[in-house]
Amino acid sequence: MTATPDQASSEDLERRPPSTIPVTINNQTVQLPEREMTGLEIKQAAAAQGLPIDTGFQLSVKHGHRYDVVGDTDTVRIHRNLEFLAVPPDDNS
Repeated sequence: MTATPDQASSEDLERRPPSTIPVTINNQTVQLPEREMTGLEIKQAAAAQGLPIDTGFQLSVKHGHRYDVVGDTDTVRIHRNLEFLAVPPDDNS
């Protein structure tokens, strides 16, 4: 019995890895899995992919010639060529 086109395409989708979106964080490419993510989710994804950052870092996203801070609960619409900067918190002690 042969598969119908609908069955074949759904099987292909199940075998394919989830699509990701390449972005840059601290000049390194990171693959993000979602179209919208919170600042915390972005930092967690970057750390999971080996970037030397943690969830305590301050995340900023580049808009034109400036960077805007992204809070842990702020939602960012993810797209190709998005640039982030993640820096450790200031230690004023």
